[in-house]
Amino acid sequence: MSGEVLPLPRDDSLPETLRGFMERFSTEEACAEFLRLWKYGPDGFRCPRCDGRTAWFLPSRRLDECTTCHKQTSLTAGTVMEGTRKPLRDWFLAMYLFVVSKQGISAMELSRELGLSYPAAWTWLHKLRAAVNTRARSPLEGVVEADETWEGGLRKGEPGRPTVGEKALVAGAVERKERGWGRARLASLEDGSSASIGPFLQENVASGTTLRTDDWRSYRRPARELGLNHVPTNVSKSGQEAHEILAAVHRVFSLLHRVLLATYQGAVSQKHLPNYLAEYEFRFNRRNSGSRTLLFQRLLSAAVKGRPPYYWEILDRPDGKTPLGVAA
Repeated sequence: MSGEVLPLPRDDSLPETLRGFMERFSTEEACAEFLRLWKYGPDGFRCPRCDGRTAWFLPSRRLDECTTCHKQTSLTAGTVMEGTRKPLRDWFLAMYLFVVSKQGISAMELSRELGLSYPAAWTWLHKLRAAVNTRARSPLEGVVEADETWEGGLRKGEPGRPTVGEKALVAGAVERKERGWGRARLASLEDGSSASIGPFLQENVASGTTLRTDDWRSYRRPARELGLNHVPTNVSKSGQEAHEILAAVHRVFSLLHRVLLATYQGAVSQKHLPNYLAEYEFRFNRRNSGSRTLLFQRLLSAAVKGRPPYYWEILDRPDGKTPLGVAA
């Protein structure tokens, strides 16, 4: 179980092919109908003024107008599409491409596919990653491997562990199964101390889980305090390599490195890394899904659950509150 609950039953009638998807959502009205269902739930539109249940859709402005009191409500407000003027069908296609690309899609590629400017494609992808990063997650269970890696290089710190300067330290935890691996959790850390590793384990690993790690001391106290069955292995004395002892988490790290280097050309800044990790985690944990449109619906369910990040929040610039994509 992923712990992620869809607000509505999945729609198995959606076509799985790109051509079929584009035909299904070829008009603003078709996209608006589907978006409204996911935003408001199975009971449909509810007027915030009079509690009316029916509305006219004004496609040119993306507004629902209550048929009773005529109050107009933005359909895209509070979603990743808030503040943009591009057609909903472009947004739906962007979300579809986002989930079906096995190693992610770059802003340059998205701009070519949709005919967007590069800045617009960049902001759209950041909004989608931010939405993915707000999903509810249930803790890992069973047998879990945990370790750390770094992205972009290593700066000397305590023996055996990096400290974070310009580079980013990433913690990973992966369920180990009899055959293959289960879910993964990833997070950017300040450093390799117990103060950083402890909260990561608390958020992502259920009490009573068997936690397999190397013999780094920062795992000892958090594992004990969280009620984990800690099984450390001293790699240097084991006669094996770390990737052999902790094969699952090191496999995830290897795939993550490949995605960040190949798809994004290594151009992932530390401040944006958490959202890239969330995107990779979302894709990895659904690697065996046979339905592209189910993945699209899972992304859409996250995309309608909160306001998008503002442009100044993404760039850490306190110079205004212009929503991302307002010029897209």
